[in-house]
Amino acid sequence: MPWAKFSDTSATHPVVLAPAAFTNWEPPRWTQTDLVNICAGIFARLTTQSAGYLTDYVVTAGVMASTAGDNWQHWAALMVRAGYLAPTTVAGEPAWLLIDDPEHLAHIRLKDELAWERQRRKDNGDPALVVPVRLRDGDACRYCGVIVNWRDRKGGRGGTYDHRTPGQPAAGPDDLRVACQSCNGTRSNHPDADHRRPPRPAPTNPFYGTETVALLAKHGITVQVTAARPGHQPDYAPTHPRPGSQPAPAPAGDPATSRTTPTTATPPPAGHRTRATTGTTRDPATRRTPRPKTRPDTRPDPAPCDPATSGNTRPVLQTQDQQRGGSTDPADHRHTGSGSPGRGGTGREPTTPTTTNRKRGRRGRRGRPQPPPTSPRPEDHHG
Repeated sequence: MPWAKFSDTSATHPVVLAPAAFTNWEPPRWTQTDLVNICAGIFARLTTQSAGYLTDYVVTAGVMASTAGDNWQHWAALMVRAGYLAPTTVAGEPAWLLIDDPEHLAHIRLKDELAWERQRRKDNGDPALVVPVRLRDGDACRYCGVIVNWRDRKGGRGGTYDHRTPGQPAAGPDDLRVACQSCNGTRSNHPDADHRRPPRPAPTNPFYGTETVALLAKHGITVQVTAARPGHQPDYAPTHPRPGSQPAPAPAGDPATSRTTPTTATPPPAGHRTRATTGTTRDPATRRTPRPKTRPDTRPDPAPCDPATSGNTRPVLQTQDQQRGGSTDPADHRHTGSGSPGRGGTGREPTTPTTTNRKRGRRGRRGRPQPPPTSPRPEDHHG
């Protein structure tokens, strides 16, 4: 597939920025920034057109005129001065070659590269070439010996076919070898590919995976799937169970000796609870006594009391002041503004203040001794 690729650094390439220093240029209405942008745009259009029409970086005068407009001669001269173009001729007519800097500016695929890619795709899909190669080499790379994966199209272990003569189409099965993506990419189209990655001889006992067995069976050749080689993992599911998986159920035997018959087993240690075997019956006499749903009340019943002699049986809650030894008369805690006569009808409050914040009082008394409770003074009582 044809394409053009521009580098990430193409916007600041020295060739792109070169027109910014030109001063003696016609027409004079363009500024240096305009010259930079116009030349970069013309170069981008010429590059994509050369890639699409497979002209291999060649730009003819007609293409230049249709791209640059009426003043195309001036723009062509400016781009030659900047380094975008190099003058040449095609069939006696003036033409230009685009700059080829794939790492820092732009790169397009050549016609021969695309033709070779189409030829490789054609050879790799020809059963007359592929089937004998897979039967001879199996699934092992002829260069490193790794077992390839034919379903992998991008990884290094993906299965491919390498041409024995780089850049030349395969005339028969002897011109192709099974190779992994890594080895095939290393050989590429270098003339000294055999020196860079020398091939191994064809295997005596090829390794056949499920993909190769299915391909050969489709064309009338029957081979068996090879067991796993040491150090390599086959591409088919193993027959033995994997660690941690459930074992296969035992085959059914004589019904008389099935699992429902109690079997003699080693008694478990003391304190060990075991679950009953499936199918066995338990003797009701040996079953444990079921646990009651509610625990019985073992507390003794309270002794009856006579209301006439005992009075109110409910405990009387005391206030905080009463617990400290104060008076139990409710009149001591009445407010002066309530209209109540208070103790002895005087309307005066008791001398001991009532604590309103229990938590604050407890926190204040913590860590220091408390004074003994004081008794009411005689002058507070007017009887």
